[in-house]
Amino acid sequence: MKLLSKHIFLVVISLFLFSSFKQDFDVNAKIKAVYIYNLTRYFEWPASSKSGNFIIQIVGSANTLIKELNENVVSKKTIGGQKIELINSDKIDKNKIPHILYITPENSSLLKQFASQLKNKGTLLITEQEGAAKTHAVINFVVIENKQKFEYNKNNAAKYGLKASEDIKNLASAVY
Repeated sequence: MKLLSKHIFLVVISLFLFSSFKQDFDVNAKIKAVYIYNLTRYFEWPASSKSGNFIIQIVGSANTLIKELNENVVSKKTIGGQKIELINSDKIDKNKIPHILYITPENSSLLKQFASQLKNKGTLLITEQEGAAKTHAVINFVVIENKQKFEYNKNNAAKYGLKASEDIKNLASAVY
């Protein structure tokens, strides 16, 4: 009986530790944070966007992604010599037009609205919604064969005022 209760106790502790670990560590959030930062190497923003902070805005609830970006990107890196500023808001501040706007899947209904607001503003619009790269997004995160990938729309990049390196086509799972 003692052995059984000890075994149950260890199982309960293990489950607790595993669930705590899972909450603190999200592989997908880490991968997306790396993608968001590394994608900046393949785009050139307009001259008007090259002063002040480099703004990454997240629309929606993405706590683990925000945590990853804060801990591993914002606090440690710069983009083109610009300090990185992270904003989590569902509204665009006219005085802080984002260089990158990531729209979470649950907020994908706002995509068209943001697309019209950001035309020629120098914003890399990133989504995670089926078909979004074919319509308004420049980058759309997709999972293919259990691996995080992205789709790329070169015409949308130009529509938002970005110049893209031809190399990005080789990295994308689909190009539109």
